[in-house]
This record gives sequence, C-alpha cells and structure tokens, in this order.
Amino acid sequence: MSRVQRILVASALLVMAALGLLVAATQTTMIWYQAPGADGIATEQVAVFEPAVVGTVVAAVAVLALLAHLVLVIRRAVPRMQWVVAIALTVVTVIAAVLVSIADRPVF
Repeated sequence: MSRVQRILVASALLVMAALGLLVAATQTTMIWYQAPGADGIATEQVAVFEPAVVGTVVAAVAVLALLAHLVLVIRRAVPRMQWVVAIALTVVTVIAAVLVSIADRPVF
C-alpha cells in the first residue's frame, strides 16, 4: 500500500470513529417537562443517560488512539497488527454508538 493510501485509510478510520463519538455524545442528556404545579408552570428537568456517557468515553479513547495511529502512519509505515487494532477500535466505536442509540431510555 502506498503512503497516500495508508494516510487515506487511517483518516477514514478516524472519521468513522469521530462520527461514532458524535452520535454517542449527543445522547448524554435527557430532557423532560414535569407536570405543571399549583402555579401552572411546567418545569424543565435534565438527567444524564449513563449508557451514553460510557459510550462517549469508549469512543473518545478510541478516537484518541486512532489520532495517534494517523500521526504514526503519516511519519512511517506501521506494522500490520497496528492496522488490525485500528480497525477493531473503529468497529468498537461504531458498535458503542449503535448500542447507545437503541438503548431504552427510562420513563419519567
């Protein structure tokens, strides 16, 4: 594989992982409105969705590792095993984003 192809593949893996991070991170908060009280005003309530926090942390660590991988790929050729790990990290990030997306939210 040429140097340009290695950089493009490493960049594509990083972009996919970054999109997984974005998906997980955007689902960390849950907003609902509590029924109006005696004053007739509904109050906004915010809670944290814990599975989304875990998915965000997992994806963030993977993105940082893939960023380091991209830097190494730009500087020199890396071993084949490092490519396997980079692909595995991207798959883990995408799976984490999908699991966070389909997880059941608590009902308030």
